[in-house]
Amino acid sequence: MPHKKSIWDNPCLAVMTKDVLCEFRTRYAFGSLIMFALMTLSSVSISIGSTSLPAEFAAVLLWVVLFFCAMAGLSRSFVQEQESGTMFTLRLYAGPQAVLFGKMLFNLLLLLALTILVIPLFILFLNVDIQLPGLLMMVLLLGDIGIVAVSTLTAAMLARTQGKGSLFTVLTFPVLLPQFLSAISGTIKAISGVDISWQELMFMVSYDVIIMIAASILFDYLWYD
Repeated sequence: MPHKKSIWDNPCLAVMTKDVLCEFRTRYAFGSLIMFALMTLSSVSISIGSTSLPAEFAAVLLWVVLFFCAMAGLSRSFVQEQESGTMFTLRLYAGPQAVLFGKMLFNLLLLLALTILVIPLFILFLNVDIQLPGLLMMVLLLGDIGIVAVSTLTAAMLARTQGKGSLFTVLTFPVLLPQFLSAISGTIKAISGVDISWQELMFMVSYDVIIMIAASILFDYLWYD
């Protein structure tokens, strides 16, 4: 009788599913993300009242919220393995590439879920009118992928170090800065109704691809050393 394939037959999807189940039990990362986003958006909304923010300020605020939410929640990508003592078991079950991309998929799901929750609140609280919603969705997706790729690799590098929280943001931000600036520029154009050039979109796509390739190469050494 042929074996019926399940999600656990694919190590990458199995790692992602394990993290989803662990997060569903604790809700640590997602809870941290939501609380930071709500507090930031509500504080700014109360401060500005009914005044509409310029597109430049609104775009910067949106990506600052998403960036620091990611820093608050994604830093524990490998810490839970280290603290619970399951790192060795994970090494036996899955190869480094499966672990890396499984973690990336989980972090991407987490950040996309946060983005889906934040955007309506962002529009409602700050009275922002999005002229090109399709462009905004594309920029958000590419920006989120960049954040996830860099933060997952950084979390793997810092899993065994002291002071992970402060070092995580300090090391992640400089690497992420080119994509961060491109995402802000694309968001400004989506709010203002200005078409983005294909060179800008290609830069964001190229950045994501290059970072994921670099992470794939470096992670083998991090995982076994």
